[in-house]
Amino acid sequence: MNRTENVLITGAGAGICAEVARRLATQGHRLILVDRDAAALTAVAREVGAAALTVEPWVVDVQDVAAVERHFAALGAGERPTALLNGVGGDARRRPVTELCESDLLDSFLHNVVTAFTLIRLVVPEMTTQGYGRIVNLASIAGRSYSVFSNAAYVTAKAALLGLTKQYAWELAPLGVTVNAVAHGPIATDRIAAAWRAKSEEERRELTAQIPVGRLGTVAEAAHLVLPFLAGPSGFATGAVLDVSAGMAI
Repeated sequence: MNRTENVLITGAGAGICAEVARRLATQGHRLILVDRDAAALTAVAREVGAAALTVEPWVVDVQDVAAVERHFAALGAGERPTALLNGVGGDARRRPVTELCESDLLDSFLHNVVTAFTLIRLVVPEMTTQGYGRIVNLASIAGRSYSVFSNAAYVTAKAALLGLTKQYAWELAPLGVTVNAVAHGPIATDRIAAAWRAKSEEERRELTAQIPVGRLGTVAEAAHLVLPFLAGPSGFATGAVLDVSAGMAI
């Protein structure tokens, strides 16, 4: 029987992370759900509350390091995360390099990399003391090569997130903590679906032609392959990057 985890999920108000929360709830885990959108987070917390062992919503922007630290300081004995899903990130703007400046790169690093760094920094001490922990970073196929859907600042940030994943995995492996990444391709979250609808029919055909399976992925497909790294007998997998990209990373 799988153990009960205390799972902290950032970006839990929508998309892939909300779906992961739903599935973990049905398995009876304790959940800490984090999002800056109070209404969305409240809705997800209410939805999963009946199934999960416990649900604690944190309405906080994880880019606000001091605020995140205050929430961690309030956790009691036995409440600290044994598993972490870093889901905050993304950028659906398709922009050429000629339209980018330094602030775009800095913003993307703050959103996609620094947030993950902060959460890992805060969960690792307790995990290493206990000799057990599971960390998953939501990366992107963009960080593996390039992006036809976004921009160079985002690609650079997601590549950095993969480097962070591998270094932490190597350092923490002897201490019982695994660190893995899931690199999704284009998934039809609400944000991506809205950006998709805003494109012309010609643009949609052009982009679809670059996806080997010929369609966007579903949120359910994306969430399903995150779960084994967070809850289950996955202790021999660390430093892995799992591509969920419809063949775009072959």
